[in-house]
Amino acid sequence: MPRIKFKKNKRSRSTLYLIVFLLFLIQFYNFTSSGIAADPVRTDISVQVANDMINNNTAYPDLLVLDVRTIEEFNTNHLYNATLIPLVELAGRLGELVAYNDTEIIVYCRSGSRSLEASNTLVANNFSKIFNMLGGINAWIAAGYDYEDLLSIDFALPVFLASILGIIFALVLFSKRRWKLAKFYW
Repeated sequence: MPRIKFKKNKRSRSTLYLIVFLLFLIQFYNFTSSGIAADPVRTDISVQVANDMINNNTAYPDLLVLDVRTIEEFNTNHLYNATLIPLVELAGRLGELVAYNDTEIIVYCRSGSRSLEASNTLVANNFSKIFNMLGGINAWIAAGYDYEDLLSIDFALPVFLASILGIIFALVLFSKRRWKLAKFYW
């Protein structure tokens, strides 16, 4: 390998020192700036990346999708196979997630702010592969990806119950009328 030879003068030596100093300064900036190696275990991802991860069972066989919204929000809609641990309960329920300490966890909420806080909590408790889904379930729905919508199920249940009650009512009326007709013939 050829060696680089510098002329032995003060100007070339000071240029070399300046270049080395700038390289160290760039490295220092990379390690201290946000988003570049400052938080190596938490990654912000788009809903497109989250969808790709969820649908890639070979690359992410133990992936956990963690919903940190309230129970009421979860009962309205959520991603398929999501695990609910509301943000206010997360610190007290970290023991439930120990099995996922070294596996990928996608954290989401409604719009992305609670999931960021939950992601930081998980990182602070030594979870190593945390993915914060930017935009939350609102962005997921806007992108047109599949999710479990429980509002439509809640609407179907009253209609079903009203239909059953109507059928029972009709049968009772028919049977009373039939009994009256039977008494008439006897």
